[in-house]
Amino acid sequence: MNKVLNFSEKLYLKIKSVWETERMHKLISNVLVAIFLGSLIMFFLVHYQILPQKGILKSFANPFFSINISFTALLLTEIVSLIFVLPKSVAKSVAKQFELLSLIFLRHGFQEFSQVHSITLQSMLEPVEHMFMYGFVSLLIYLIIGIVYRNQRHIWICSTDVQQRNFVRFKRAISLLLLVTFIVIVSLDFKTLLSSGVFNSSFHTFFTMLIFSDILVLLITIRYTLNYRTMYRYSAFILATIFIRIALSSVTYYDVIIGLSGAVYLLLLVLTYNYFQKVNEKDKKLKLENK
Repeated sequence: MNKVLNFSEKLYLKIKSVWETERMHKLISNVLVAIFLGSLIMFFLVHYQILPQKGILKSFANPFFSINISFTALLLTEIVSLIFVLPKSVAKSVAKQFELLSLIFLRHGFQEFSQVHSITLQSMLEPVEHMFMYGFVSLLIYLIIGIVYRNQRHIWICSTDVQQRNFVRFKRAISLLLLVTFIVIVSLDFKTLLSSGVFNSSFHTFFTMLIFSDILVLLITIRYTLNYRTMYRYSAFILATIFIRIALSSVTYYDVIIGLSGAVYLLLLVLTYNYFQKVNEKDKKLKLENK
């Protein structure tokens, strides 16, 4: 087990160090710009019938497909960043997942904009209504996560430095497995795109894998503590992730209701945990003073 953990940790740190460099950030930016401009060029070629509307080229007949594919590519890079957050803090990882949900809702808003084909009240009413809904809920989630970050308290669950390091090594190994899973999911999505001409991003599939990884982290946590508050907190984080997964599979209106409810649940969890943590600290302080 130690050999496996050592190997996975070295590989994880190497990939992470490359991903977080300024050079990589510039490369990602250049790739996103190239995707956007390339999509626009493809639209004009298809629109003026220089290229036929067949297979994958059908998607480029829509002028707003360039926005959709560029925003999807941006979300994919955010998912990689999320994977590298997991070993740092489970709480921060869950908050990052809701950040992704807010971006996905914004992406839905852009997709609704692509449904506007003529400037008439009848054709614009429903798409614009959905745009406002996704944009407003995304803003509320952004606000809630900001409050969550300001109130998060990162507390070691391990009693020794050695235990804490081993716990982090386990989480890094899980993150590495998540990264491999993510690459496989994206590869299958692009395979579908090439064969059918339709790109259906499997965000819901990846969030399903996140649920399993969170459960695995919870089970590993038992190696180091059986404290009720810690177990409840970690289990509640998993439930918050499940809310995200359900929201991504739900139809319009239900998806934003469930997603926003999940964000509110996360905020209440953090505030409640912090309250009782402060109460415990005060009780311990009083006991020490009375001795």
